[in-house]
Amino acid sequence: MGVKGPIPPAEGPKVVRQADLVTTEGAVPRMSRAGNRPRGPARLVLALCVLVLTGLCVPTAGAVPAPTVKEVRARIAALHAEAEAATERYDAVHEQMTGLDLKLSVARTKLDQEHKALTAARKELARWAAEQYKAGDLSTLALLLSDDADRFLQNDGLYRSLAEQRTTAVSGLVEEQRSVLATTTDIQEQQQQLERSRHDLDVARQDVERKLADAERELARLTGPQRAQLAAADEADDRQGLSQQGVTLPPGRRATCQDVAIPDVDARVAKVISYACAQLGDPYRWGASGPSRFDCSGLVLAAWGQAGVSLPHNAASQASAGRPVGRSDLRPGDVVFFYRPIGHDGIYIGNGLMIHAPRTGDSVKIAPVGAVGSYTTAARF
Repeated sequence: MGVKGPIPPAEGPKVVRQADLVTTEGAVPRMSRAGNRPRGPARLVLALCVLVLTGLCVPTAGAVPAPTVKEVRARIAALHAEAEAATERYDAVHEQMTGLDLKLSVARTKLDQEHKALTAARKELARWAAEQYKAGDLSTLALLLSDDADRFLQNDGLYRSLAEQRTTAVSGLVEEQRSVLATTTDIQEQQQQLERSRHDLDVARQDVERKLADAERELARLTGPQRAQLAAADEADDRQGLSQQGVTLPPGRRATCQDVAIPDVDARVAKVISYACAQLGDPYRWGASGPSRFDCSGLVLAAWGQAGVSLPHNAASQASAGRPVGRSDLRPGDVVFFYRPIGHDGIYIGNGLMIHAPRTGDSVKIAPVGAVGSYTTAARF
């Protein structure tokens, strides 16, 4: 039987290109560019597998829900309380540094006076030594040239004989040398303490700033409407607290000293309260004591300064500086303190109310004594 048409050539071995295979051991050969590609659902499944294997696909079943306004408000309040405590530590160290600076200044003045006295003592001894030299006594000249007159006197056993001749000149020189040495040593020690205090001050400052930055991050998690809700909640709490003390205000307005019935006080305390009332609305600024920004102890310091009372810039130190007063015996002008250890204070104005600088982001305002936190004690100045 004849064969119709040309005979097709025999099919040889198929050549597979390097690009069409994945040669890694255990891998699946890739489709050739010219071959069939997965389509439709198959392509979707392949894409999902790739995302999961490469870590780009994150399951959402365990996602943490966004915090509520109430939760963020509680966190911010806690951070502000911690920042206030850190601020008081900062104020305490700053107060210590101020005292050290003053002591150093006094010590340097004293050292300068002692150097002058030492020079005068040397001149007096030189005059007397010259007289003794003329008389033929060379031991006196050796004493004058000695760096350590006290030791020279002891070593040579001359103190008794010299004391009989001119005790005042010799003793004065020795005493002035001792005073200069003691004051110099004191200054060196105080300088070292000052350096340590500077380090502590920097640590306290960083602690305050870190707490405040954490509070800002919490606030940044809220949307615009949520922030408005947060502000409204703060205002509602303020208004409710004042209302419980008999102070009713229209919406959107903060209390002034004209809104509250401040009992009559003497002229001295009147200066304190008048100053505090004038600062209502001034912004809180940690570490500040006026004239237009305050932290809590800075406001107390500035207000009582109007009455001639000098107080440290630290709530705990202020509590120690005054006479303790029981809560039931509070009078306008007394300073009330909060937390253990003491970390906040305010100026009592009567009827369960006080003026205080609350926290960063707020301003000097009138608030119930019970609105801050755990009441600790009070002091009268």
